[in-house]
This record gives sequence, structure tokens and C-alpha cells, in this order.
Amino acid sequence: MLNISYFGDTDSGRVRTNNEDAYIVQHIWDNKHVLCLVIDGVGGYEGGEVAAGIAQQKIVEFLEKYTDGERLDLLKQAVVEANNEIVKQRDIQRQYASMSCVLTACLIHTEKKVVHMVHVGDTRLYQYHAGKLEKLSHDHSLVGYREEIGNLTEEEAMNHPQRNIVERTLGDVLHQIDDNNFLEAATFPLMPDATLLLCSDGLSDMLTSMEIASVLQQNISLKEKVKQLIACANEKGGNDNITVVLAKASKVNRKNAKKTKRDPALGDFTEEEITKEQLEKKDTKSEKKSKKRLYVLSFILIGIILLASIGWLVYINIFSN
Repeated sequence: MLNISYFGDTDSGRVRTNNEDAYIVQHIWDNKHVLCLVIDGVGGYEGGEVAAGIAQQKIVEFLEKYTDGERLDLLKQAVVEANNEIVKQRDIQRQYASMSCVLTACLIHTEKKVVHMVHVGDTRLYQYHAGKLEKLSHDHSLVGYREEIGNLTEEEAMNHPQRNIVERTLGDVLHQIDDNNFLEAATFPLMPDATLLLCSDGLSDMLTSMEIASVLQQNISLKEKVKQLIACANEKGGNDNITVVLAKASKVNRKNAKKTKRDPALGDFTEEEITKEQLEKKDTKSEKKSKKRLYVLSFILIGIILLASIGWLVYINIFSN
């Protein structure tokens, strides 16, 4: 089993006045599963923000309601539910008739050491391990495809006038879980000491892979890395909303595990968490052992006193005769 520490944040950037991004990073179901999600709203002022909020809410609601089943299938269905709710709300709230969003969702299973991903659009999932940054998701855009096949360099793709034209979004039409050309779904192994990075294009359009890796390699906390990545994107212009979620895997050191304080809202912790119940059980066991030792010592002392008394009576009886 792996230990997961995490942190996420979002920023409106230097150009936009509102923030159409949203994110989630939290444990789901139990301490073995972590949900990470980055959403980028599309559709003009407030419309994208509404779509992102719907997706954020529906995905968590679905996963909290349905706990049994293949983890990847549950995540896929949760995204489909979010898509269909956005379509429904487009008809109800006509002022947001063009709203939609793109997203990357990950479900980390710490016991099985895997990451389940469901992805739509041009938000991204990276894995940083052993000094290398690898993009695990695929941009659903022509520019992203041309970059992946080597037709465009990373810098050319970042500066391309059509880089933000995506071919897949949530909210356009109703979908089912097995529809073609909608969900990109995959499962990846999660390596110890690997860091997962989920981000909106407000980060990836501003910073190259090398610039991102240079921040991730630093020996600072996840919170400081997230803040620094956002700051760097703003320094480069901050042309869009910027959202970053980091989740780091580490081996659980059971021998030296101890309770550590953490902010539940941030979830940034580095050692195995011992629950109150575990501590109470440990205290109960120690108390039982102490009582057992006390009983044994009491019986031994009583035995010594009895033997001494018998010996004294025998001694008195012999010499009195």
C-alpha cells in the first residue's frame, strides 16, 4: 500500500476577471482511494463556470452514492452523469445554452498501486518520476494530435492560434458510457515516489514540460510546488485560468509510522496516519498486558509469603520439640 499526499489550487490568471476552472482532490469511500479532478469551463462569461460547477458536484455525488463495481467503470459513469446533467441544464437555463467543459479525472487506488483516468478535452495528466515528466493523457484537439505525432514542436503547439479548439467536451450532447470518441479511459501503474500532476491549459499553455519539471524536482512541499507553478504561469502572462493538482505517492514506513497533524482541506501529509480507533486499540492492549503482569507478580509474591510462612512453622515445630 502506498501513502498519498496531495494539494490543489486555482487562480484566475492575469487576463480573465472570472475563474471558469474547478478542481477536486480528496479521499473518496475510504483511505485507500483518492479522487483528483481538474475541470476547465467553456462557454463565455459565467457559462463555463456553471458547467464546471455542475461537473464538480455530479461526479462527487455519483461516486459517493455508488461504491460497488469496477473503479474505472464507476469513474467513467460519473463523468457521463456530469455530461448529461450539463446537457439538461443547458435546456433549462437558456442563458447558458452554449456552456460546456473539459476535464481530467483520476481515481488513485493506493492498495493496488494504480491510477484510473477518465479524460475529455485538453486538460492534462502528467506523471513525474525519476526526474522525468511524462504526459499520460492526450489532448483532444488537432493541434494536440499534431504535437504528439511530431508534426509540431511543443513550443509551436503552445503558440498555435488554434491550440484551444477542442474536439470533445462535456455538455454538447447526451452520452452513454460506451460511446465512441467521447471518453478517454486508461489505467496506469503508480510508482512509489511518483508525483501526478493534473492541470488546466492555463498552465500547459504557459509553461513547457521542462519548466514544469524544474519546479517538480525541487525539495519543497506540494503546496509550495503548486503555488510556484501558478506563479510561473502568471509571470509568463497568465492568459487563462490556472488550476494545478499534485498527488505524490510514497511507501508506507510501518515501523516508524506515527500520527501526524494535517489540514483535512489540504490533505498534505507524509506519514502513515494512525486513526483514533487504532490508538485506542493500542492503549487497550497495553493496559491488558500491564494488568496481566500485575496479576502474575501478585501470585508470585503470595506464593513466596506462603512458602516463607510454612517454612517458619516447620522451623518452630522442630525446635519446640
